[in-house]
Amino acid sequence: MTQVVSILETLPWYAWIAIVAIVCGTLGGLLKTSIIHRERMAMIRQGMHPDAPTAKPQPYEEADV
Repeated sequence: MTQVVSILETLPWYAWIAIVAIVCGTLGGLLKTSIIHRERMAMIRQGMHPDAPTAKPQPYEEADV
């Protein structure tokens, strides 16, 4: 544990910016994936098809012949 602390103490301040960006980006991606998964599961539980197109179908109109 002390080796890790000594390595972290020797990092320059600008390296912390990259480390924080990588950690936050990873956590954000995991959170987004989790939310999308929960939304899909909720749609399936309610009987919806999660991959169905979102556009409403146009009503059928008979053409005058």
